[in-house]
Amino acid sequence: MKNETRMKHMDAAPRGRAFKVTVSELYQREITVYESEMKETTPEEALRMVENWWQDSQIDLNEADFQGVDYSLTGIMDAPEEMEGGE
Repeated sequence: MKNETRMKHMDAAPRGRAFKVTVSELYQREITVYESEMKETTPEEALRMVENWWQDSQIDLNEADFQGVDYSLTGIMDAPEEMEGGE
């Protein structure tokens, strides 16, 4: 039912100013890296390894990792002026 309401809204001819809103979701998971897995035992190496694991899809964040959502206004555009006299 929500999708139907949204679709009706999408079909309406836009009027007035346009508000751009950005939706950001936050997913978090703590990953443990052991010294025995590392070439160098430094915090930078641990970060690099986890970044590589994530880029290689070895870390898959899912709904259990969901921490929240944020909505922020990113822009307001004035309404286009109506053309008068068919110009």
